[in-house]
Amino acid sequence: MELWRQLNEAGLVPLGLGPPPQALRGFSPVKNPGQTHMCPGADIGGARESLLWIWEELGNLRQVDMQLLGQLCSLGLQMKALREDLVTILEEEEASWEEEEEESCEEEEEDKDPQRKQEEEHSGASCLALGPPDFEMTI
Repeated sequence: MELWRQLNEAGLVPLGLGPPPQALRGFSPVKNPGQTHMCPGADIGGARESLLWIWEELGNLRQVDMQLLGQLCSLGLQMKALREDLVTILEEEEASWEEEEEESCEEEEEDKDPQRKQEEEHSGASCLALGPPDFEMTI
């Protein structure tokens, strides 16, 4: 089964879990339910029809199991791809945050130039002229 092989190559198959059983790998011991191991012409009260019906139902269940295994393998591969996308997105976001931090640090350094300091001092003095801050005591 191709999806199982891809899942195994991606390292997503748990350790100790071997390959799927032969019945799920496309191997069918008897292709035609009429090829059962009964003696030809032996019909013990409809047992042959019951056996054929059971054999057909087992074949149908096998097909459903194969579909489910394929869907699980496909889901596992999609989850791996989503995990890789998430890692990429998180790395890009982290890089953009680092860039923003660097830019804000550069802006703070630019704010410290002499003209701005004088402007800040004047604006601070005008604030003091309005009255002292609440946390200071005046004597």
